[in-house]
Amino acid sequence: MNAAARAAAGAWLGALVLGCAEAAPPAAPASRPQAAETDIQAMIEALMPATSRSMRNLVVRQKAEGAAASAASAASAAAATAAAAATAVTSATALPASAAPMAAATPAAAPATMTASTPAVAPAAAPAGPPPSLALAIQFEPNSARVRPESGALLGSLVAAMQSPELKGSRFLIEGHADPRGGAAQNQRLSQERADEVRLYLVSLGVHPARLRAVGKGASQPAAADDPAAAANRRVRVVTLE
Repeated sequence: MNAAARAAAGAWLGALVLGCAEAAPPAAPASRPQAAETDIQAMIEALMPATSRSMRNLVVRQKAEGAAASAASAASAAAATAAAAATAVTSATALPASAAPMAAATPAAAPATMTASTPAVAPAAAPAGPPPSLALAIQFEPNSARVRPESGALLGSLVAAMQSPELKGSRFLIEGHADPRGGAAQNQRLSQERADEVRLYLVSLGVHPARLRAVGKGASQPAAADDPAAAANRRVRVVTLE
């Protein structure tokens, strides 16, 4: 199933789970699958593990190291040939016997030094940054963990992204966040319930339960700290666990 088909199926299943599929799904405009496919691809890119992102660089680096090894081998062979020629010339001109080993050893030292120093200049691994994540503006009923029907398409696209070949082997943390207007205990409880609800929703659409873990953050990590009532503070964040 291609991305467009996954997007259409995910959006329709999302509406079905929320109880909004009393009638057959209406025919979507021609541009809608393409837009949904774009959304899914953006989610995949945002949640893709860092190891997958660096795979292309890893292959390039392996090829570069192979080329360096080949160059070093060629240099060693050339040095051996030069040493043999120097030995023949030394014998013909009746140089002292001690000169031949010196002539043979001198050219071989440079390639050995270059080969040993090559790995030392390889780029170091980049420091670990924050894990891949995606913030979703999922709509809930007021003071409730019930997902509103208009968020069905968004969650359907998230399921399609999680089931894609790029993310099929990944696990995810579902974080619930609340704004700081209520009490701390109430915010913690509501954020946990909403994270649990989103997790169950994703499981009902086909994501394996073992791949998902839900946690409530309360109001401890506001996205807009200067505006407590901002909608951005009431969000669900998906974090890739590598």
